[in-house]
Amino acid sequence: MSSLLDVPLTRRMHRLPVVRLVHGRAAQRAWSWDLRDQLTREWWPQGITWAGERLLVSWYSRRGVGSRVSVVDLVARRYAHVPLLTPDGEPLRVHAGGLAWDDGWLYVAATARGFWALHVDDLDLAVEEVAQQPSRDPGPTWRARTLHRPALPGSDQPFRWSFLDLAPAGWSSSVETTSAPAVEGVAQQPSRNPGATQLLAGEYGRGGKSTRLARLEISDGQPSGDLELLGEGPAGMQGVTRYADGLVVSTSAGPWTRGDVHMPAGRSTRGADELLVESGIQRLAEQGHGATPAPATGPESRRSRRAAPVGVEDLTRDALGRLWTVSEHPGWRAIVQLKG
Repeated sequence: MSSLLDVPLTRRMHRLPVVRLVHGRAAQRAWSWDLRDQLTREWWPQGITWAGERLLVSWYSRRGVGSRVSVVDLVARRYAHVPLLTPDGEPLRVHAGGLAWDDGWLYVAATARGFWALHVDDLDLAVEEVAQQPSRDPGPTWRARTLHRPALPGSDQPFRWSFLDLAPAGWSSSVETTSAPAVEGVAQQPSRNPGATQLLAGEYGRGGKSTRLARLEISDGQPSGDLELLGEGPAGMQGVTRYADGLVVSTSAGPWTRGDVHMPAGRSTRGADELLVESGIQRLAEQGHGATPAPATGPESRRSRRAAPVGVEDLTRDALGRLWTVSEHPGWRAIVQLKG
């Protein structure tokens, strides 16, 4: 059986001083890639998830040669890239905008095609070159098992799997609370199977494209229920993760401006008071002229302006509930731990 702990970590990460004009007003800690990965314009980081002691970050190639996952040890400040392959051993050509990890299973967002399921047992630690991906430091590869494309019942518009995260077994957005959800309708939709593991997913959309959020019960790499609509989120969403009895989402603002974080307001957000104060969060109803509209967002939800880094992407939480993200633009790329 392969293990992420067995992957040779051949590259060095660097601890960064937090620069809030770059890393966001909610940034607590930040790490950078080596110089090649910091500056490359071929590979762009996208998804992020914790897998036990290792942090996983996905990248896609703008030249269309495939995708990869970085296996990161933040304590040792070391990492390695693992190319992703199709079941036939060809490069996995997906945007990989989101990752989710569940007990040996890695789920990789594939946008309109759905999402791929990979298992750690298929992580090949043998040193070899990957077809069409010549490398100066060949290493492990990871072969995917199955492509899933669940559809929303009653919808003729395919769901775009832009980003992912995992809600733990037993998580429910129906916990009784006085808070308003970050996305309208979430608090009124209890899980049909409260003990099941739930995959959270969302759509990146601008210019009138849908920005739906949904959840899917999943077990052993297979969907075990229907895809359920949670509601519509704000335009430009890049990541979603659970927050108490609701959801928190990130939105990007281009290559020169810090991103935003949207979260529920009220009693259930007391653990994020520091984030609320230091990040200049306003209730959406209180935002004045120039506020970006957030369609179908609860009136009491809160938007933390410029709380996230420039080029913010996916969101995830670790076992301690801490919030993490990754940023994509060359020169400013970082793994960032956020308050909240």
